[in-house]
Amino acid sequence: MADANIGGGLNTFVPTFSEATGLIQTEFTRNVKSFALNRYTKLVPVSTVSGYYLKINSDEAVRVVDENDFRWAYGEDRPTGINNDFEFAQFATKRFERGFYIPYETAKVAAWDIVAQHARSRAAQLMTLRTQRALNVLTTAGNWTAGTNYFADFDALTGLTTTNGVADGNATSQPYAARLFQTATEKLMVNTGGAIQMSDIIAVMSPKTAFRMSRTEEMKDLIKYTQGVDLMKGEGNFSRYGLAPGLFGIGDIVIEDAVKVSTQKGATRAADYILGEGRVLFVSRPQGLVGVEGGANFATITNFVYEDMTVETFDDPKNRRTVGSIVDNSVPELTAPLAGIYVANIFG
Repeated sequence: MADANIGGGLNTFVPTFSEATGLIQTEFTRNVKSFALNRYTKLVPVSTVSGYYLKINSDEAVRVVDENDFRWAYGEDRPTGINNDFEFAQFATKRFERGFYIPYETAKVAAWDIVAQHARSRAAQLMTLRTQRALNVLTTAGNWTAGTNYFADFDALTGLTTTNGVADGNATSQPYAARLFQTATEKLMVNTGGAIQMSDIIAVMSPKTAFRMSRTEEMKDLIKYTQGVDLMKGEGNFSRYGLAPGLFGIGDIVIEDAVKVSTQKGATRAADYILGEGRVLFVSRPQGLVGVEGGANFATITNFVYEDMTVETFDDPKNRRTVGSIVDNSVPELTAPLAGIYVANIFG
C-alpha cells in the first residue's frame, strides 16, 4: 500500500517562492525611478488582507470656537469635553496575478536568470495596473469635496474668469501657472491646519499637461529671467518637459508618464498616458515612500500592500516546463483627503 502524502503521490505542481521577489521589489515597487507612482504615494506593508486605518481629519487639531470650551475654573469639576473625532476607515486588499511559462529547453540554453526576466515583464504590467488603480482613486470626483479639495477647472480653483485657464499664457504673460500653484498650496495649508510643509507637496501631471504648460509665455519668462542658465545644464523636469524644478516653492513636480495599451493583442493598437491631459493633482507624501502599518501621517494616498509582487515558480515535468506567477495583493486608499487637491482641467 502506497504512503499517503499531502496532495497525492502524483502531485508535482509544487510552488517555490523565488528569489526574484526581492529583485522585483527593488527594481519596481520600491524604486522611485522606475514608476512615477512611487514618488507620490505611500506604500505600507500590511499583515492582513483587511483592516482599519486612521483617516486623517485635521480639523479637530485646530478647532477653537470659544475659549470657554476649554476653561476649567478653580474649584469646579474637570470639564469632560468631547473627544477628538477620529475616523477609522476599512481597507480590503485585492489580489491580482500574471503568469508565464518557460520550456525546459529554453531554460537550459539561457545565459541569464530567465525567471527574473519574465518576472520583470509581468511586474511592469502589474505596476501599470497599480498606477491605474491609484489614479482612479485620485481622479474620481466623488472621492473629494467640491470647493474644498475638488475643482472642476482652473477658474473654479482660483475664482478667476479666463478663456483657457493656464493655457491663456500662450498669448500673454499672465501669471496663471503661479495662480494655480499658489492657490492650491494655500488651500492645502488651510485644509490641514498648517500640518504639512511646502516641501511635502507634490504636483502630479501627465507629460502632455507639462509640455502644454511649458509653452506658455509665463513659463518662458520665468526661465528667461530667473535661473535659465543653470536649468540649461539639462537635469530633471526641465530637460525633458521644460518645467523648472521646485516650481513656486513646492517639494516636487512628478510627471506621471505611465502608458497603458487598452486593446487586446492583435487588435488595432490604442495607447495613451493613464493620467489625462489637463488634470493636476496636488498631494502630500511626508517621510518618504515606505510607511509603517498602524502609523498615521498626512500622506494623501496610501497603497496598503499584503503581497508586494510575490514571485512563485512551479515545476511542471509533465509538460516539460517551469511555470511562473507574480502576485500583487494591495489596495490604494485616500488616507488624508484634506492633504490633497484635484483640479480636473487646468486648461478650462
